Amino acid sequence: MTVTAAETPRPGSTLPLALLVGALTFNMALCFLNTNVMPVNDTMVMGCEVVLVATTLYLGLGRNAAPYLLLAVFLSYAALLMAMRPLIDPKAVRDFLIPIAFYLLGKTYNDPRLADRAALICGSIVVVFGLFEFLALDLYVTYFNIIKYYVARGTVAPSDVSSQTGALFASGLRPDSRTLLPFLGPHRASSVFLEPISTGNFGAILYIWTLNRKGMAHRWLTMATGLTAIVLSDSRFGANVCIVATVAYLAAPWTPRFVWLAAPFVALIGLATYGFTSAEVNWQNNLAGRLLWTARLLTSLSPEAVWGLSPEKPFLSDSGYAYSLNQIGLIGVIGFWSLFIFTPENSPRAWRFKVCVAAYICLLMLVSDSVYSIKTAALLWFMTGTSDAAAEPAPAAASQEAATPAYPAAAAG
Repeated sequence: MTVTAAETPRPGSTLPLALLVGALTFNMALCFLNTNVMPVNDTMVMGCEVVLVATTLYLGLGRNAAPYLLLAVFLSYAALLMAMRPLIDPKAVRDFLIPIAFYLLGKTYNDPRLADRAALICGSIVVVFGLFEFLALDLYVTYFNIIKYYVARGTVAPSDVSSQTGALFASGLRPDSRTLLPFLGPHRASSVFLEPISTGNFGAILYIWTLNRKGMAHRWLTMATGLTAIVLSDSRFGANVCIVATVAYLAAPWTPRFVWLAAPFVALIGLATYGFTSAEVNWQNNLAGRLLWTARLLTSLSPEAVWGLSPEKPFLSDSGYAYSLNQIGLIGVIGFWSLFIFTPENSPRAWRFKVCVAAYICLLMLVSDSVYSIKTAALLWFMTGTSDAAAEPAPAAASQEAATPAYPAAAAG
């Protein structure tokens, strides 16, 4: 899956940008339809994702045989797990097709300036709708009844709807005091994601990209959109990721790959040990409480579930580690993570970005399975593929490039 010197960026950026914006906003569009036009259901949501992922694969799969081999191995492994459970689970395939598809799309278009442009456009969309929700909530929910949409698609049971949060998602209000800028009140903006957790995660992704792109156009504006998304959603996780990613960025040149290969499995062992040995039973909505809860979920897995062979699908969304094991098993997790860490990059800058992404994923899996959500994963994996494929320009080439417009006519779509 390496990119040779003969492979050049494909001309035109309109379609990949449209796919990235579509992955970001299609849930909001369906929410608008469900609130104002017609009922939607889970089949429509899955259909939109199928179209987005299939189109992305079509654009990302070139003439190189390696991506086809990767897809064949993954689909064969998924089919084997389904046969051994036995359980037909398209979601397990979908979860891991998303990073493959958008990573390949990024490698195919291998132009960091295209990822820069996507980051700014998507970040601006998130902030505009976040401010609209935050400043005119009553008007916002007349067009986007979020909880009604989640009930319609089957994600939330009608009995779980709370009158306290109104038309917002359950996490749309902070039950305790706001962490970031408390004077803003308990409301946490959901923006186009319809729930605030993804808004904060997306803000952290934009921060990581701009941290690693010192020469990008509108760098500080793009970073500002990410930080604004974190503040509007009162994302403690997003703020902490920015701190950890900065440390990881600085340490990346001296960090061997083996450290990052081992990182999630060290976390798994630590969580399992904590879950089996801790006598703590009281859960609180803080870091210690979240670690306790994910440890409990992890240790609740049966031996069959650890290997991805259990036909049962319990609620594991609060632990990305437990969810991943239950979906594709320990062998699949080792394989995917090893592929991510050892896929070669064409520049030292790309390794620093990969280290920051690895830190983000390892932290996110402690508290959520949203690493598989197309709303945030599409842009993240497109950036990763672009970063791995793009070569670091020589100093002379870089100075000459600075004298030219940021986007040539061919790349403007």
